Parts: sequence; structure tokens; C-alpha cells
Amino acid sequence: MAAKRLAVIAAAMLLATGGNASGTMPADDVPTAEDFGALPFLSTPILAPDGSRLAARTQDNGKTRLVIVDVSTDKTDKNAQSMIALPDGTDLLSYRWASNSILLIDVSMTIKIFGENLRASQTIAYDLVSGKSQMINAGHGVAGVEVIYIDPAGTFILALAQRTLLDYPSVYRIDLATAKATEIVKPQDHVWSWFADTSGVIRTGIASEGDKWSVYYRPSESAPFRRSASRSVRDTANQIDTVAVIPGSDQGYAIASGASGRFGLYHYDFAADRLGDLVYENAVADISDFDLSEKGQLESVSYTDDRDRILWFNPAFKALQARLEKALPGLSIQVVSSSQDKSRLVILATAATNPGTYYLLDRKTSKMMVIAAPFDRLRSKKLADMDSVSYKARDGLDIPAYLTLPVGRTPKDLPMVVMPHGGPFVRDEWGFDTWAQFLASRGYVVLQPNFRGSTGYGRQFVEKGNGQWGRGMQDDIDDGVKWLVARGMVDAKRICIMGASFGGYAAEWGAVRNPDIYRCAISFAGVSDIAAQLKYDRKTFFAPRYFRDWRDRIQGKDGTTLDSISPAKRAADLKIPILIAHGDVDTTVPPAQSKELVDALTKFGHPPEYYVYKGEGHGFAKPENQVDFLKKVAAFLAKYNPS
Repeated sequence: MAAKRLAVIAAAMLLATGGNASGTMPADDVPTAEDFGALPFLSTPILAPDGSRLAARTQDNGKTRLVIVDVSTDKTDKNAQSMIALPDGTDLLSYRWASNSILLIDVSMTIKIFGENLRASQTIAYDLVSGKSQMINAGHGVAGVEVIYIDPAGTFILALAQRTLLDYPSVYRIDLATAKATEIVKPQDHVWSWFADTSGVIRTGIASEGDKWSVYYRPSESAPFRRSASRSVRDTANQIDTVAVIPGSDQGYAIASGASGRFGLYHYDFAADRLGDLVYENAVADISDFDLSEKGQLESVSYTDDRDRILWFNPAFKALQARLEKALPGLSIQVVSSSQDKSRLVILATAATNPGTYYLLDRKTSKMMVIAAPFDRLRSKKLADMDSVSYKARDGLDIPAYLTLPVGRTPKDLPMVVMPHGGPFVRDEWGFDTWAQFLASRGYVVLQPNFRGSTGYGRQFVEKGNGQWGRGMQDDIDDGVKWLVARGMVDAKRICIMGASFGGYAAEWGAVRNPDIYRCAISFAGVSDIAAQLKYDRKTFFAPRYFRDWRDRIQGKDGTTLDSISPAKRAADLKIPILIAHGDVDTTVPPAQSKELVDALTKFGHPPEYYVYKGEGHGFAKPENQVDFLKKVAAFLAKYNPS
């Protein structure tokens, strides 16, 4: 059982020694498919408020579970560990602690309404003391509840939920002992986001209607909300995304887009509805988040340029970051979780060539111990480095990307796999990537382009993806291939395209659109019928920071129809070899998306390699299935694009 491995927690380590605790071993072995297929036995550990336990995602007997581990001492008692099973037919989305004994778990599932399959979500409160779970219900929206505030004492939460499918969300106070939900803020026209101050009072909301947006604000719980004047989302300057109010004042902070089009952190006067001085804006990247203390003091700002970064405003944590980087040289250091008083931290130290190690740091004793090295089978294996690069698209736009080269091969006339990310309104980041490393270990150059529409590079970069599904976005992917060919690194006759989710769509569409560029394609959980996917779950392709006009963002206004850029509707034109795989219980992109394309290809006399993985969702939970998929990918590439 995966949880038993957690009993091998390492001896405590004193930060003051400055020693290298990265835990790496000499890389003297080429990894196998089994090494890569051995899924991380632990990921995303989150500390309970008092720091005595952590919850983490794990795999057990082919199913995704949550494991709870007692970390109150330097030694871990396996009897103090427990597994939490998830309801059948659900995918784990996220989890967080509501108190030291109650865990909130978000899952997704497919439901049927009026004969149509729709994606839905649900929040479960699991009590570690009683071992019982209860559904957190409020309203009747398919999205379930969205938790926006957790009482520090762990007695209640504030959550958004729709009364009906046709209503805007209300704010409910939900008692965690009884699960009773009480509506405390009624729906307001076009308000999808509500924000509480650090004392738990809902103070502000953001309304969005078409291309207009505005702010609702009240100075106290007893005061009515006042709505600001409407602004246009087309005005790139001063569009507010996320806000935080300092308790007992009308002042706070807002993440907003400035004149540069990038999102930065600003002071914000809520009473005057006016952005104040800029606190921080990065020269190339959007701010992704910021953290305030309970008293409203700014602790940190987070962003991603080529990799995840954190800028500390708290002097103690700024010094701590420096000590960690000295203790773990050459690695990217991230604080991924903390206790409520910030005395205990979970640290992730990782690199492109290092699958990473989780540490538990006790700031009171300055001791740090290893929690787990999730990909333990890869720690002694030879992995390829990943470089941050950029290239020019055909219209002159700079496209940031990541390039992974096979170890020990001269970068000249090599075979290649281009691997576009999912989303598409997300981005790839620098770091360990299982698929990129597996392909590189088989001799392939791997390019991961952050094509136009990818988030994090400013509003203008995202806006350039407007209406560019299967067009400008695909051009950017193709242009990255041509760039490497022109540099002599890649053989123009040995190129394939591979991806998952939207990346699977891009692989399928590349096979339809550019058989002159690609010899073959590989799609896992790809979208083949855009209109059907939007009907199932429009939020699949939603990036609320930048827009809400989702159909225009995908279809555009040039007369292009969704069917004309859907691989399943253009199957007659897909004639190069393609491998298609899907989990049969995927609740993000339903397996019918792949089946529709497979049936159409078969009808036109070009049946693909097609694999359905029983019991798998939008990714793999069973190591044997991941191993099988990687081996099938390797065999497929060896047949159609040998390295």
C-alpha cells in the first residue's frame, strides 16, 4: 500500500549546517517505461492547521485516494496513517483542511440532465475522528459549492452556490458540524465572484456582463452593497481580477491589469473604487497570487516567468528562502503548504532532472525532514535537462517554450515529438515532466510551446488566442517545429505530435491540418468535437481572469464554425497514423469524444490504434495502465517515427 512507504521518513536535518539534502543519487542508468509508469505514490501534501497531520493524494490498488499521515513527531507510526476512499465514478479535483479533523474534498462526476450528459462537481466534508463523510450542499447548480472562506476555528465555511441553474451564485454560511447551509448574501446580477475579508465578512464581488464588468462593495456586514460604474473588458488597463480587503478598513489589495497588459498587485481603495500605487508587477509574467496575514499585512506575491517564483515581503520568510536555497542548491524551492501559525512548512525541492522531494520544516527547531520522494524509482536514473527557449511565430509574435534534448545525442537531425499543453488557457512550466522525460529517454527532441492564448504572459498574449483554435494556436505549434528544423536540430521528415486534453485536440488537428509536417499523432483524452464538449462543460475552456465570452474565444467572429475545426467532423482528412487513448470514466473530457473520432476514422477506412483504459479518468491512477500506455507510445513511435 502506498501509505506504508511514508514510514520511511528520513532523519531530521539541521538547516544551519547548509548541507545538501537534495537526496539525489548519481545518474547512471537509463529509465524504463516501468520507472516512468510507477506513478508518484504521494503528491500535493497539505498540512492541517495545527501542523500535526498532512493530507496527500496517493494511488492505492489502482484507485486515487487521499492518505492522512501523522507528522506530529520526527517518527511516523504507520498505524497513525489512514486512507480516504473517493466515491465511485468521481475524479479528485482538490482538497483542503477546514479544521484539524475535517477535510474538504472536491470531486467531479458526469450527471444526466434532460437526457444530456453534463459535468458536475461536489464537495465532501470528511471527519477524521468519526470516519464519516457528508455532502456539502447549497443551492442546485451543477458546479456544487465553491469554498471562498474557512473559519480559522474550523466551525464553518463560506461558499458560493447557485439556487438554481438559472441563478447567479449566493453566498452560504455552512456549519461543518451539521452541514446546514444559510444564505447570507443573495444573488446579485452578473456577480460570479464574491470575496470575504480575513475576518469572514463578505465585502466585495465582481460582476461580469458581456464585455462589461463592475465591482460591488460594502464597508461592513450590516451595510448594503454599492455597485461601481461599468468598465469594458476590452480596456486592458485596470481590469480587476482578485481582491482582498483589510479588516476594519476600506483599503486592500487587487490583482489588476496595468498599462502593460500584465496583471500586477496594486493597493486598492474600495470606498473610492480606485486602484492605488503599484505594489509589484513582473517584467514578463502575470502575478498569479498573493498572500496576506490575518491582520492584512502583505506576505508574498507569486508568479511564473520560466518557472514558479515567490517574492517575499515578510523578512523572516525572505531569509528562510535564502537558507533553503543554500541548503538545497540547484533546485527550485517552493513552500507548498503551511500550518496556520506558519511554524511548520511543507517544502518541495525539484528540478527538470530531479522529480522532487517533499520536506517538512519545523521553524521552531530549524529541523527539516524528508516526507517523501514521490518518483523514487527515477532518482538514480539518467534524465534530460529542460531549457527555456523562445522563437518567432510567422506573424512575429515571440512564443515561449521548453526544449528537452535526449541525453548523449548530438543535437543535429534528430527525431522530434512536439507536445502542446492542455487547457488551452493554461501554460507549461519548467520542471520535471514525465512524458517529456520518457520521450527524451527514447531519443526524441521534445518541444513544449506556450502558444498564443496561454496564460501568464499578459492579457495581450492571451487575447491573441481569441478565435484562434485550430488556427493561430496551431500555427504557433507548427512554427516551433519549423524553427528547430531551420536550426538543424531536427529532421523535418521525422516529426510527430502528441498531447492530452486540449493537447490531444491539437495532436488530432495537426494530423488533419498538416500531414505535410507530421508523420504521426498521439492523443490522450483529446477533444474531437468542440461543440459537444462545450455543451458538456463550457468551463473546460474557461479563463475568467481574461474573459467570459467563451464562444468568441474559441469560434471567433470570422464565420468559422466549430465543426470546421473539430477533428471528428473532418475525419475524412485524417490519414496519417494516429494513436488514440482515453480513460472510460473521464469526467473532464468524456470518452465519447475519442469514440466519435475513432468511429469516423474507421468509417473512412483509416482505423486508428485505439485503447480504452478501464477505471481511469482524465489521467492514470493505475501504474500498470501508465506503463502500458507509455510502451504503446514507444512502439507506435518506433513504427512510424523511429529514433
